[in-house]
Order: sequence, then C-alpha cells, then structure tokens
Amino acid sequence: MLYMTREERMLSLEKMVNTRDLGGYETQGGTYSRAHKYIRASSPVQATENDIDFLKDYGIKAVIDLRSDFEKEHQKNPFCNIQDIDFYEVNLFDSSSAAIVPDEVKQYKDLGGVYIYMLESMKNKFKDIFDIFLKYPYDGVMFHCSAGKDRTGMTAALLLDLIGCHEYDIVKDYSESYENNMEINEELSKMMDNEEAKQYLKSSPRYMMEFLDYLREHYGSSRGYLMEIGLSYDEIEQLVENFTI
Repeated sequence: MLYMTREERMLSLEKMVNTRDLGGYETQGGTYSRAHKYIRASSPVQATENDIDFLKDYGIKAVIDLRSDFEKEHQKNPFCNIQDIDFYEVNLFDSSSAAIVPDEVKQYKDLGGVYIYMLESMKNKFKDIFDIFLKYPYDGVMFHCSAGKDRTGMTAALLLDLIGCHEYDIVKDYSESYENNMEINEELSKMMDNEEAKQYLKSSPRYMMEFLDYLREHYGSSRGYLMEIGLSYDEIEQLVENFTI
C-alpha cells in the first residue's frame, strides 16, 4: 500500500525517538512519497547495536549529521565509523560556539523566524545537503540533528514540498516531533543556557506555517528555492523522480 499511517512511518528503535520514514504521503499530483528513501531522525548518539542493525536492514546507506560543532563535541555520532554506511556532516548552525540554540537566532520572536533566518543564511549548507541526496538516487538516506525537529524538520519540509505534498501533511509531519520527543526533551533542556531558550523544544504547527508562507512568498516553492541555491532543473527532476512512486 502506498499510503502510510503515522504509526507505520515511525521506526521502532530502542534509543532513537522521533525517527520516521517520510514515505507514504500523497502528493497533489496523485503520486506518493516513496518509503525507505528519506528517514528523518533525532540524534543517534544513544543508538544501540540493534538500532544500527535495524537501520542497515531498512536500507540506510548514508547518514547526514546536521548538528553544530558544539553538539558533536559533546555527543559523538556512532555512525561516523559504521561499515557500509557513508557518513556526512553538514553544520546548519555553522558556529563552533553554538549550543542547541545559537545566539544569532534568539533575536527572533519564535521558531518560525528562526527557520526563515536559516533558510536565508544557510543556503550553501542546504545546497550541500541536497547534493548529498543526489548521490543516492536509489538508496535510503537518514538525516538528523539533536531533536530531529528544527534543522531536520526544515529539510524534511523542503523535500515534501518539492514533490508537491499537501501543506497540511507537511505541517503535521513537523508538529509530531514534540510529542515524539517527550522522552528526550528533559535531557536537551539541560544543554540550554536559560528558560527562554527552552521554547525551542516546541514544534507548534504555526512555526512551520510561517516557514512555508515565507518560502512561497519569496521563492514560490521548494523547487524555486533549490534553483536559487544552485541546483539545476535536471537535478531537481531527478530528486522528485527518486522520491515519488
């Protein structure tokens, strides 16, 4: 069956909450996002051997770590030395001094503003991410940050919008993270320097709607944004073909 429920998208792992398949979403053109292609995840630093074996068997051939240098120094990624899985680092905060929330994003009133800031200031990094996606036309790719919500959520939204998924599905996919992360939110909050910063653990639908509104107003769509940052028409068509069924 092409359609997948929320429960079917959630991967049953021992120590990696909020790890989900982006497959099974219907597009406005009547196709579906392909399962086993893109996996969005929380930090794998506590992943067990069973978790790693599960992801290998699930078809993961590449892992992209979107965390900051600070996060990686404090929590080493177990996938950096796993046989048969290629490992990449794309720092979407681009600051060695950044903790979970870098100082430059705290000026924004909410996470929607943070996402807009990142969309504009990290164009070269998003280009790097999608260049990696292009290297794996037939294999599964997992991308993650710490909570699997913000940097991961933006990347997932760009992918789902690219293939024409309905906006309510993109927003819903994003907003599921807070509930999924209840188990690790307490640990993440310990890495934040004040109570105000803890608002960034939330995943209100409004934040993603702000992000998508800005994307549409300034670029038309994810396709327009990817062309703006340097992907060619043929590369974008390849991404769409590889992610739909």
